[in-house]
Amino acid sequence: MPALLGPTNPVPGYDQQPVRITTPPPTDTTVQNIVDPERVVRPDSKSERQDNADTGATRYESNYMTFLQRLRGARDLPEVFMRILQWGGVEVSSGIRSGFAQEMSQFLEFLQMDEAQLLEFLKNQLESGSRFTGPLFGLIRDAYNGTTSEMARSDILQFLRRYSDFSSTEHLEGKLLRETGDMTESLPSQWGDQVKDILAKLQSGVEAGDRQGNLNLLREKLFPLIARYVTTTHDHGRARHILSMMTLDIARYENGDTKGLLHAFRHLTSMGILPDELGKLSDADILRLLKESDFAKAAQNNEFAAHMAALTNAAIRGEAGVNAQEAFRNMMAALLINESVYMPLNHVILPLDWDGKKMFAEMWVDPDVGNTRQEYGDGDFRILIKLDIESLGAFDLLFDAHGTNVNLQVACPAVVAPHAQQVSETLAGILSRNGLRPERVTVAEMRRPIAISEVFPKILAGMTGINVRV
Repeated sequence: MPALLGPTNPVPGYDQQPVRITTPPPTDTTVQNIVDPERVVRPDSKSERQDNADTGATRYESNYMTFLQRLRGARDLPEVFMRILQWGGVEVSSGIRSGFAQEMSQFLEFLQMDEAQLLEFLKNQLESGSRFTGPLFGLIRDAYNGTTSEMARSDILQFLRRYSDFSSTEHLEGKLLRETGDMTESLPSQWGDQVKDILAKLQSGVEAGDRQGNLNLLREKLFPLIARYVTTTHDHGRARHILSMMTLDIARYENGDTKGLLHAFRHLTSMGILPDELGKLSDADILRLLKESDFAKAAQNNEFAAHMAALTNAAIRGEAGVNAQEAFRNMMAALLINESVYMPLNHVILPLDWDGKKMFAEMWVDPDVGNTRQEYGDGDFRILIKLDIESLGAFDLLFDAHGTNVNLQVACPAVVAPHAQQVSETLAGILSRNGLRPERVTVAEMRRPIAISEVFPKILAGMTGINVRV
């Protein structure tokens, strides 16, 4: 009897013969989208393997592997920064806006230091680069490492997130003002004038310290205005893009609210995570304790960061010509990689003009090496310094110390290599005069730069994690 409910009459005998499906082997390159039952593949047949770093092809990988790839491919920061330092009055005077030339001149003057100024500069950079420092955060760190309760750890991290956003209030307000100002330049005048009115009110709110008023202004006035603009003009360009970037800043600005910060702090004391004595402090005393941390003080006095930010902003806007724009972009890309959430090291940069000779140094320090001595074999701290000195070239210095015993390995330029013995003896003398005991000081010509991951293998620890990219 024919299958009356079928879309077509069946082929006679189809239900007696076995159906064979021939699957081409996975190695057959003439067939695309082969299904390999031994592994999960993408529907577009693109590979997620990590071994094609040198092919130049687009890679589909995790955020962590992207970080490692960019770390390997980043432009050499000392080389880029030395170009900036060596401009002086040469490139700055050719077709560059006077505002940028003046800012560059002030920046170069700021980098002229003597020994005392260098020490203060280094101290400020270290303190402003470590947000969670001081006795209070030492207690919090000990509590986090000493508890096995996931709820307690979550509460600690929630407080730290709020403190991070609270301590970034000035930075976030500056960004919101700049982004709103940029928005006015990307809109027709009839819309831009309305944003200018919002910007003026936002500026007043920032000066008055009215966080909640600023949030209401942005959410209830700016966001609906840009939504109407996009709906009316169908312009999905720069204004909408700026607004999407502002969303994260607004969320952080709200999360850094004083009331929420105090509530999170008191929750830690009520749960016994922090000593009861801290819970007895007044709100004003708690805020004073948080505002007067080493990080907060250093951030307020970090003139270098202020100069560098203004200079970079002007250069990337095109006020210094194409060469400067490219150099500053490369510099910022390298800095952002080294400040990535995946970088488990403290990173400090030290550009300076010492006795008329320009130089640039960057330093990596493992803040946890004292607790992970078995990873390195040598000791209590490990520091890698990359140094570029005008007219000499690039140096790599690797310090390993256990107590007062220090091993120092120096890779130097070819022009310095003939004087390796003299340099070694001089460095050993410097270490001794500073209360350290040099066990071994070696100086040799640099064959290749020392890779950060070679010195600090913990950078690669995330390779054993789950490979996910959203």
